[in-house]
Amino acid sequence: MELTRERALELHRQMWTDMQKALGNNPSSLEREHYKCQWCQEHFPDESIQDCCFLCEYTRNKSDGGFPCRYCPIKWDCTYCFEGSSIKKSYRNIPISELLALPERKEE
Repeated sequence: MELTRERALELHRQMWTDMQKALGNNPSSLEREHYKCQWCQEHFPDESIQDCCFLCEYTRNKSDGGFPCRYCPIKWDCTYCFEGSSIKKSYRNIPISELLALPERKEE
């Protein structure tokens, strides 16, 4: 799926806002993953979206095979992005309101 930066941000916010309305501000990690994939399938049934995430899909298309997260339009504290047993904050467990309030990264 080819996405502009603006479209990736729009779809990211739309999906997470819809999730917040449907599941509340603090759904479980499993609920989030299920909702993301279901939402993508319902809205884009003929597309394969990287990790059911429009930001990941956008960065995948911009990446030169290196570290694609550097192209993410959202300025993540890396502890939000990556999984691991030592990570206390992640997109999987922070309140959705906090996730939606993360600032945009300046375009290079």
